[in-house]
Amino acid sequence: MYKNIMVAIDDSETSRCALAEAKHIAKTSQAKLYVVHVVDEVLLSMHGHGMIDMGGAESAISNLRRAGQSLLDTAMKDIGDINAEALLLEAQKRRISETLADKGKELHIDLIVIGRHGQRGLATLLLGSVAEQLAKISNASVLLVRKH
Repeated sequence: MYKNIMVAIDDSETSRCALAEAKHIAKTSQAKLYVVHVVDEVLLSMHGHGMIDMGGAESAISNLRRAGQSLLDTAMKDIGDINAEALLLEAQKRRISETLADKGKELHIDLIVIGRHGQRGLATLLLGSVAEQLAKISNASVLLVRKH
């Protein structure tokens, strides 16, 4: 059924639910599982204005990378006997959804699993939903997982 599955994680409960679902699908499908976290430097700016000076920018990005790698390391400890690989990606001033979709295409991903935070109204309008954007642009099927 599926040969290559990607699960995108962050530090949220819905992300942990998505990881559990992806592990189950990968195990039953005997698929390779890619556990992915995207470092997003956009978090360091607001409305186009840097919240930190340039001297601190590299340090802040380095901290984001370390935190992302820590998330991946924690996720990989509980993978079990599933064929899995952890990937730390960087958005590099692109949308997280585009970064994930491009990596999915590169890895020939059949299914992308991602948590859906359930924001509505103004929050989704202003912030957008990575999950919804990904579902629109990805070549792979996308499974949106809510908190259980």
